[in-house]
Amino acid sequence: MPMNRIYPITIRRSFVAGDLRMPSVAELERGEDDGLGGNQHYQDLRGVSWDQVAEVVDEEAALMARFEAAGDLDAEAEEFEDERLDGDDALRGLDVGVAGAIFALSALGAVPIGSCNAGGFGGHHVASFPYVAFFAEAAIAPLILSIAESAEVGLDVVDGGTGRLFGRTDHELHRFARVSLSRMRGGHV
Repeated sequence: MPMNRIYPITIRRSFVAGDLRMPSVAELERGEDDGLGGNQHYQDLRGVSWDQVAEVVDEEAALMARFEAAGDLDAEAEEFEDERLDGDDALRGLDVGVAGAIFALSALGAVPIGSCNAGGFGGHHVASFPYVAFFAEAAIAPLILSIAESAEVGLDVVDGGTGRLFGRTDHELHRFARVSLSRMRGGHV
């Protein structure tokens, strides 16, 4: 089944470091119990290693290939969700297509708080394009912007200091994760 839909969003990078906000230490500590940034399913992924990012990126790539080969995308998505319930879930419940970007942003020092793959890998999703919302310190904004430019993905600041990484296709946020991994491991993409 052909994948990599094009979503109706214009790629732009209007990302001003001073517009970003970072939650307080107390908000971060309460986050996993009470939710963070309106996300009741928030996971604290601060401190993930680049080895963990590499594992998620590889697993996500394999899953993307699996979905691309599927004859019935929604049936494949349902089977995948059943598998998640039965065993180890390398993506930690995150959507295929955005999981790698979430882990990469976390390893870069950001705090991802919400995401959606827009249904590009089956199932029902509410967003109309793939995105990851995050908090970040202004100091890491130039690095995130540089990687976003190299990966050719969108980046802006919305809703009171929340950063948003987004793409026009199902594979763009995965590309951000790969570029991040390469850059931080010395590949200089």
